[in-house]
Amino acid sequence: MLQICDIAIFSIAAYAIFLTASSSDWSYGNVGTDVKLFFFVVGACWMSFRFMFKRAQVNDLAESAPGVQHDATNDDGPLVQPKDMDFADDMKFIQKCAWEHNICGAIDTFRLMKESGCCLSHLLFNTMLQAYVNCGNIQAAEDWMDEIKDAKMADECSFNIIIKALVTSRTLQKAKTVLMQDMKNAGVQPSIIAFNEVLGGLVRERQCEEACSLFDQMGSQDLKPTSITLNTMTKLINVTRNTSQRIWRFDKILSQCDFLPSDCGGMHGVRTHISPDSLSPMPLPYPYLAGVLSHAKNMSTGTTRAPCAHEIRLSGRLPQMKAARRTLKQLGFLDKAENGGGPLDGHWETDLGFTVVIEGKIVRWSAMNASKLRYTKADRRACVLTLYGAASHGQLVPLSEAPDSSEVLRWDNGDVWYPCDGRAVGHHVLFSQTMTKTLRDTMQDDIYRARSWAVLKRVSKQTLHMPSVVEDAITQFLGNDLYYISIQFESRWNPSLVDDDTKLASPKVAEHFDVEEKATQGICVDDDEMLSPEAIIPSLRQDHNICESLSRRHPRIGFRHCWADCSDDNCGQQTWVNGEELDDHCFCRHIGAVTWA
Repeated sequence: MLQICDIAIFSIAAYAIFLTASSSDWSYGNVGTDVKLFFFVVGACWMSFRFMFKRAQVNDLAESAPGVQHDATNDDGPLVQPKDMDFADDMKFIQKCAWEHNICGAIDTFRLMKESGCCLSHLLFNTMLQAYVNCGNIQAAEDWMDEIKDAKMADECSFNIIIKALVTSRTLQKAKTVLMQDMKNAGVQPSIIAFNEVLGGLVRERQCEEACSLFDQMGSQDLKPTSITLNTMTKLINVTRNTSQRIWRFDKILSQCDFLPSDCGGMHGVRTHISPDSLSPMPLPYPYLAGVLSHAKNMSTGTTRAPCAHEIRLSGRLPQMKAARRTLKQLGFLDKAENGGGPLDGHWETDLGFTVVIEGKIVRWSAMNASKLRYTKADRRACVLTLYGAASHGQLVPLSEAPDSSEVLRWDNGDVWYPCDGRAVGHHVLFSQTMTKTLRDTMQDDIYRARSWAVLKRVSKQTLHMPSVVEDAITQFLGNDLYYISIQFESRWNPSLVDDDTKLASPKVAEHFDVEEKATQGICVDDDEMLSPEAIIPSLRQDHNICESLSRRHPRIGFRHCWADCSDDNCGQQTWVNGEELDDHCFCRHIGAVTWA
């Protein structure tokens, strides 16, 4: 069509030249008038043909498009009034009202669209629902949701909008009812997005029992957990503070979430996972209890009662962590396990009843006194140490002629040091202890970096308005500068057993419980042997928790203590700051840790 129009324009232009410039009137005096007349004729022809071409396009659209209304009073032809064009404009206006919290404008526009006979779609009803939610009128949003269900217009998006609004307003029971009952009655299959919303709300409100029940129901719906689900379940396990949790419950959650303990020696590992619900890779931290549970299952001891697996994680800034590590060394914690170090490394008990710690070339007699020894053999089974002011030679020798007998450290002055199966730290005896170096918390750096990148993506699609190479280089330096030390040990001490802790709190209290036991058996006891309640209560308040005493000495560091006892099928965790037990939110805020959920 354009080619024909162009040919016609050129033809008219040639004819105009012929008319304006005839051979009989050629002269230099008429050149200016002829040129003006020529351009005027060309412009007029071009405008007329363009107008005719526009009219032809409109007529073709009117013949091909459905819903066209013709005006009989117009002689020039039919006028085009497509309904879809008005519907699109009204939808844009309602979306604008929802964004600007103008609920009155959205309601008036919807009423006009309904009265004009426009086709009401799912998108229109969901946009109105979002407008009510954006204005903060949750009750009106619930009433509008009832109208949507009455009109048979409820879909997955509608339920996701109302569930998110109910979770935000902390009406979790209503949100759970909508998820489990209303969606089923409306014939809509619950989505993983809706489950994640309700699950996250329950975890944030510390409703752990309800969250576990909902997670089990999610599995019955054949819904696969996403990265948001895994992060939410990680927070669920981390915020659990009941000191007597059953191991099988956590095993069930860990198996469904496919959590695996870290191989790097820490309490948790980091996985970078790209999920369908996330456009960028999300770091997935492991629950702190995951490593302890795995260690407790793999323990094999010959004792009648299997010891309890413990793990204490210290988190804080680098200067405070170095000071805390010096304190741990003074208490007798070793960098490596006894079987992982040298032959002499470990805890020894002297003839006088003192406990001596040997690690490398350092001999620690107490928290304040230490000395150096010198090895005299390449296998480090013999050494020289100053004892009682004189140099004494010591050597590892078997305790007896039996092949499986333990070795003792015999000195030439007659002293004999016996190896300790455990060492007393506070009021507890620890076995097979290991301690890591002061390591940077790379998981926290990854989460901090990913969250910062997500915030930048929300603010602007171009993020920093810089080349991607420069942005990647900048984000690599982001982090929260957290360091940690992880201590693993085994002990018969189980904080879940309150009675055992009470007896271990003080020798005086233990004697009191023995006297009570005699009294119950009918054995006669004196009144002086019994302790009054006023004497028992201060004794129970003594520092019988390692983390409690250490956190008082280092108040700027956070201590997370996790334990698992397979023999009693219970586990638990505690977080300590400055001698006080805190919940997970206050604990993370104190040390500056960040979480996803």
